[in-house]
Amino acid sequence: MIGFGLARKRTVSGYSGYTILVVDDQEETLISTQLLLQKEGHQVLTSASGEEAMTLFCPGKVALILVDYFMPGVSGETVVQEIRKRDEDVQIVLITGYAGEKPPREMLRQLDIQGYHDKTDGPERLLLWVDAALKAYTQLKTVRQAEQEVAISRAQLRFLSARLLQLQEEEREQISRELHDHFGQLLTAVMMAIEWVQYRCPKSLKALSDRLEDAIGLLQEGIQYTRQLSATMRPSVLKRLGLTSALQEYVTEFERRSSLSVKFSSDDIERMVAPGSAIHLYRIVQEALTNVARHAKATEVRIDLKHADQKLVVSVTDDGRGFDVKAVSDPHAVGLVGLEERAWIVGGTLEVHSILGEGTTVILEVPLTHSEGNCEEEPGSYM
Repeated sequence: MIGFGLARKRTVSGYSGYTILVVDDQEETLISTQLLLQKEGHQVLTSASGEEAMTLFCPGKVALILVDYFMPGVSGETVVQEIRKRDEDVQIVLITGYAGEKPPREMLRQLDIQGYHDKTDGPERLLLWVDAALKAYTQLKTVRQAEQEVAISRAQLRFLSARLLQLQEEEREQISRELHDHFGQLLTAVMMAIEWVQYRCPKSLKALSDRLEDAIGLLQEGIQYTRQLSATMRPSVLKRLGLTSALQEYVTEFERRSSLSVKFSSDDIERMVAPGSAIHLYRIVQEALTNVARHAKATEVRIDLKHADQKLVVSVTDDGRGFDVKAVSDPHAVGLVGLEERAWIVGGTLEVHSILGEGTTVILEVPLTHSEGNCEEEPGSYM
């Protein structure tokens, strides 16, 4: 029994803000402990059995549980185990009055509790356990709140990043349209005008005719480059034929421009790619190839699209010089950060494996059951 003779004298005004659940099959102990804690300003819930305690307990509302170890029916040890399945943060102090129980240190090792109080130690020692446990609870809550704020900030940044990528795609589409519909047509009109002049140029002015021929060649090259740039910024084949065909077309052009050998393979994945995701998968492969061309000093690249274990797996592997994978977390590694952001938008995970001198592999895994909706607005559908 807990008496009051040794308890500290303290005047408490108002509610402390803490709710404590006391569990003990002895009514006298319940009442005396309840009065002791109420004098400290705490709200106290009492339970005479383990079964009732688990009914009374509300996760997030109770800061501390004082539970008798030895009780008929559901023991204190069982109460601790069951409570921990529902709340990781609540503080728990076991109370015992029997010498035949496990040693305190063994109790602390085996059970997820914060204290072990012997009833013979008196109320003052119990209040010390209570104060320590509540202080720990407050600190833990502060940590949890900070973690929650960080999580919210991270989610907001993710949303802003997704929105930025959406605006980027919209801007690319607009620029692509301007290049194709206006600048490309303007170059074509200029070339036709020069061809008209060349056709009517006297044969005696061969030097002029040759210069006009050179100008026509440059314009043809400019028109071709404009078309390629427009297709890169807005891959229309993605909408017409699907992701596999769009990537195959891009790989062919990339291989021609970079002089790298690119091997491309793909399973039948078209029906597995959700509308709105295709453009992100396309950009991930595009950016990965761009990184290879810029940094890897590779001679060969392999791209695989396949489905396995309810996932769509996209891998880009090169035989280049490799790099330190820690660079993935480098704030200057903008390209890799962009890959991770796009992977997040489609609900996937991105891994980069690299060994110095042995090349790099970028692996994207997207659950086939994923439902788009990580942000409120998705970039326009290309499927």
